[in-house]
Amino acid sequence: MKVYNTGETEEDLRKAYNPEGSSLRKAQLRMLDMVDYLFETAKKAEVSCRLDGGNVLGAVRHGGFIPWDDDIDVVVSRSDFKKLCRYIQEHPHPQYVLQTPETDKGSFVPWGRLRDLKSEYVNPYPADSREGKAFAAQKYRGLQVDIFPYEGYMIPSLQRLAAKMACTVHFDLSKSHPTIARMTYVALHRLVYPCFRLIGRCLGNPNLYMHSYGSWFYFQFPKEVLLPHRDIVFEGRTIPGPADVDRFCSLIYKNYMDLPPKGKRAVHASEIIVYE
Repeated sequence: MKVYNTGETEEDLRKAYNPEGSSLRKAQLRMLDMVDYLFETAKKAEVSCRLDGGNVLGAVRHGGFIPWDDDIDVVVSRSDFKKLCRYIQEHPHPQYVLQTPETDKGSFVPWGRLRDLKSEYVNPYPADSREGKAFAAQKYRGLQVDIFPYEGYMIPSLQRLAAKMACTVHFDLSKSHPTIARMTYVALHRLVYPCFRLIGRCLGNPNLYMHSYGSWFYFQFPKEVLLPHRDIVFEGRTIPGPADVDRFCSLIYKNYMDLPPKGKRAVHASEIIVYE
């Protein structure tokens, strides 16, 4: 029986966070169905995608979800991102829908989200906060699988600047000045970020990969850590992951096989309703 650095076992974690029949475990099982659909769809669209972030850590450390986690992240190359989004929209699913600023006028998140129509996150933020208003404005609020584009030649300082501008549009302008927000969003994606990419092509490192401009995530990876994709096991499923799982997790989480103290675990505050 595996015992973690905190003295806890996998059974202890399951009892504490996601026991069978709990709302979190029901949400995790629903998201597994969603990710199955997404990877099958990606194959049909001839797009290569893989698990990202905490899901890679969960696969290595827990064999699946981190027990307290309530989302799934996948990444695709920027060149394949629009191709995958277009395929999902052209081949609609009865229960899962793609959420982008084009399909949901209340959302300005600069990546894609596959949303479940038979579940719902309950707004965890104060109604008058910018996060609460941004959440309430969305048309789709069900369980999500985030679909992030990523690319090379990235300039980290420009990525941070791009993220600040994207957050201003999504959290601030979108509620007080929605028309200006949409115009600004278009300008960022058609003018500003392409200029950043041009600078990156001139001055950037082709082997430095990050989430694409506008995403508010800043981890930097050498290309060989990410590509080519290699299979990992997640909740009994064999799913593509990064090329070098050890370096990937070490760059983000340092001593990644150790559990963080209970008070520092990133437990999501959202209440989740999963409809049968």
